[in-house]
Amino acid sequence: MGMKKAAAAKFLEISEKTLERLTKNGELSSKLEKGKTRDIVVFDDEELKTFKERRESAKHRPAFSTDDSPAQNSLSLIQTNADNLDRQMQTISFTPIITALESLAEAYRLVFLQNKPMLNISDSALVSGLSVTFLEKAVKDGRLKTFAGLRGSKVIRRTDLEKFISEL
Repeated sequence: MGMKKAAAAKFLEISEKTLERLTKNGELSSKLEKGKTRDIVVFDDEELKTFKERRESAKHRPAFSTDDSPAQNSLSLIQTNADNLDRQMQTISFTPIITALESLAEAYRLVFLQNKPMLNISDSALVSGLSVTFLEKAVKDGRLKTFAGLRGSKVIRRTDLEKFISEL
């Protein structure tokens, strides 16, 4: 006689769901036997012992050999390649890539700003090409009119900014 599903799962130290998956994948076989009220899934004792021994021996196998075997040579080759890659990565300069991405982001921001009727000081500087300090001084001197924005910020109407630029 064989083991029922719950006993087999406990014997293999896995869940019943994992046991079902192993059976479905063909790694273990099962058979149906007549029970009192329904058919019962039963696993062969010898097959379960063999399967458990294979799993246990696979668990305790070392990841690599400690002697000068081909596995050790492969490990040192992998380490050498990793060191070479590290050296190559240190010589790559990411500065041009970052600069290009920043200018691309600024270009997208400019396209978005072209449609805004109200601009804050930093957006006004970006659109006009004037410095934030210059615009803040113009606001303080009364040459550029601002309005109260959200949370106490100052905003400039696009038409007022264009008029200010034309008068420069």
